[in-house]
Amino acid sequence: MRTAAYCRYSSDQQREASIRDQLRNIESYCDRMGWPMPALYQDQAMSGARNDRPGYLAVLAAVEQGIIDVLLLDDLSRLSRDHSQALAGYSAGGLPYGYRSVSDGKGHKRVIVEDQARWVRYAFERYAAGVSPRAIAAELNARSAPSPRGGPWRHTALYPDAKGVGILGNPIYNGRQVWNRTVWVKDPETGRRRRLMRPKSEWVVVETPELKIIDNELWAACEGRARSKKRESAEKLRQGRRPGGGQAKYLFSGLLRCGVCGGAFVIVDRDHYGCAARKDGGEHACSNSLKVRRATVEQVLLAGVKNALLNEDGFRRFESECREIMKSMRPDPELARRKLSRARQERDNIIAALKAGIITPTVKATLEETEERVREAEEELRSIARFEPSQMLPRAREIYRDLVTRLDSVEDVSVAREALRELIGEVTLTPENGALTAEIQSAGLAGALQIALVAGEGFEPSTFGL
Repeated sequence: MRTAAYCRYSSDQQREASIRDQLRNIESYCDRMGWPMPALYQDQAMSGARNDRPGYLAVLAAVEQGIIDVLLLDDLSRLSRDHSQALAGYSAGGLPYGYRSVSDGKGHKRVIVEDQARWVRYAFERYAAGVSPRAIAAELNARSAPSPRGGPWRHTALYPDAKGVGILGNPIYNGRQVWNRTVWVKDPETGRRRRLMRPKSEWVVVETPELKIIDNELWAACEGRARSKKRESAEKLRQGRRPGGGQAKYLFSGLLRCGVCGGAFVIVDRDHYGCAARKDGGEHACSNSLKVRRATVEQVLLAGVKNALLNEDGFRRFESECREIMKSMRPDPELARRKLSRARQERDNIIAALKAGIITPTVKATLEETEERVREAEEELRSIARFEPSQMLPRAREIYRDLVTRLDSVEDVSVAREALRELIGEVTLTPENGALTAEIQSAGLAGALQIALVAGEGFEPSTFGL
């Protein structure tokens, strides 16, 4: 196999070292793949907008002549610059709690902030002593320790995860900066970004003893406890038990909010809902100490929801929204026309490349894919022209009543929960005279309906067992 690397930097403000950084990344990839080291094609201080770049033209000619089999590019120019900075001991990422950034003219280096470092030591000492991250967060709040984001401490800021994000798992506190450990990836379907681990071979590890806040003995003790906790979780999974987390499984999970701090009201023990901020951060995070039985929430709130919705006004709103939804189902022809225009333009560009003599199997395959997209877009436009939404709502009243009355009898809890979310939105629970008042700021199918429910029995002061 014959490999080649194309590297470029775009301006005089960048450095020749950028070429070396890009080539090092490509060579590292070839080594992992078992491929031979690549021949180098390069352009220095030339914009990517120019098509007359000598190195660019040379590598195109090499591809067309069959001189190389695989062309590799490291297009993460930002990555390569950060790589060099990290190797030189400079900051190449975010600023962890306990440090500040100081410029020396060549870059930014981290220095210890002692007012924060003492709380880092406190957290590590307490964790080594067997205290949970949740309890440590409550203790830090009780001692008015400044938090990383300025609000109350949460256990998630401390938890020693594999990505090194939590304070108790970040090796910088033991004098080792690790960069390039993770990468953010955007899911093309959901649009959400996820943080994924990179292979260890891509990590950049720099010893920085001047940044050490936690000595080796304390670090080893905490690391050992974290490994033990992970083994316990793995064993629970092996036995079919949940170590914690997972999908919400109760009817009102995700729908309840604390009226004091605005945070979520969640299952805090086997039978009760309570304020998540209070559970995670103690009384300094939220003063709402009440918790309520899950059965009370489901019975009393659901009864109030049904009573509020099963009336003529509720049905009319349901009917009106159904009609709006049916109208919105008509596809937008302008979007389809733009899609067809883009597909035709792409097809024309490929045809122009073929006429210019750039004929490769990849270009031919891309042309076939583009032709298919053109046909699909044309058919979509024809379908839109034929679309006629129904103006009738047969059995609308019966469907609506059935939808509301079956909320508490649907076997699939997740389906019932999403139906509730559509009907009522979120429910705010606010302490009043020793009980929680539930206020429903209705949304979705329920329109502007509002109900205030006092659940009465079933509320208790919360004791989260910190």
